Amino acid sequence: MKYIKLINGPIEENSFIVWNENFHEGAIIDPGFIELEDLEKYLKEFNINIKYIINTHGHWDHIKNNKLLKNAYGAKLLIHENDEEYLYNPQLNLSYYYEKEIEPTKADQLLKEDDEIMLGDEILKVMHTPGHTMGSIILYNDKLAFTGDTLFFGSIGRCDLPNSDKEIMIKSIEKIKNILPKEALILPGHGNMESKFSEQLKSNPFLTGKMKPK
Repeated sequence: MKYIKLINGPIEENSFIVWNENFHEGAIIDPGFIELEDLEKYLKEFNINIKYIINTHGHWDHIKNNKLLKNAYGAKLLIHENDEEYLYNPQLNLSYYYEKEIEPTKADQLLKEDDEIMLGDEILKVMHTPGHTMGSIILYNDKLAFTGDTLFFGSIGRCDLPNSDKEIMIKSIEKIKNILPKEALILPGHGNMESKFSEQLKSNPFLTGKMKPK
């Protein structure tokens, strides 16, 4: 499975194009402020057909261009069932506070724990990791882990936002430590650094237990 990272918008959110090289089936993870012009050149270069738009959670910087891409490619929009309301509620998705309210977009499929998203003959599995939001997810296989705003390089997502919960985040961290493949490359929703999960287990203070969510 191949991927390309695009850094977009005022909060520099990471959007990802991920695709199966043999079947040319792809998905856009967290479209946020992604520009169609930037996206199109990669889709043409690698002959990618966009099958899904997937939100790792429902904050505005990750969902803003859901409708733009849905209209452009006819792709299905996927989000965890616990974050469905974020697609419609500007106070939950935080766009209200930035005076950048976004157009609501209906989900085509609501995700849950252990769902599998097929791109050709390759799978991205859904791990439900509430804490940053109650519907936060990680999309992963043995080689890649798109961690949204749950897990960053050396840190974790904020737990002081509306509908966040630090105690639930602590449980999610333990779950991640037990389930996520050690050799998977961590690809977070913000930041320009990447590392394998095995490296994060040694260096990320929230995974080693040296720090707790606030």
